[in-house]
Amino acid sequence: MKKIGPELDRIITERGVIKKNIAERLNITPTYFSRLLKAESMDCQMLENICNIIGISPAIFFDDVQSINIGGANATSVLGAATAQVNITEGEVNALRELLAEKERTIQILLSGQNRDK
Repeated sequence: MKKIGPELDRIITERGVIKKNIAERLNITPTYFSRLLKAESMDCQMLENICNIIGISPAIFFDDVQSINIGGANATSVLGAATAQVNITEGEVNALRELLAEKERTIQILLSGQNRDK
């Protein structure tokens, strides 16, 4: 297993995320957050919360992680099976449904025009 705190610190620095902002989102002091980044291990819930904030999977901190890259889509999992989370709003879903319905209407119009031409 990797040393969690220093690895998190490296990732946060690489991504240019402001540590004070992470501490605020976690409702902890920047001093306590700095201590966490020096620790070899930490509470699983804290690790998950930090990972969610910086946009990484907590699985990368464990030795038996498998990483798969297929067609530009990346999946990482401790057990080999990966899940994906898609954040989409109800408004976006409705807009996509309307777009799909409009495309379907267009296809039907085009098909009915072809049938009349025959």
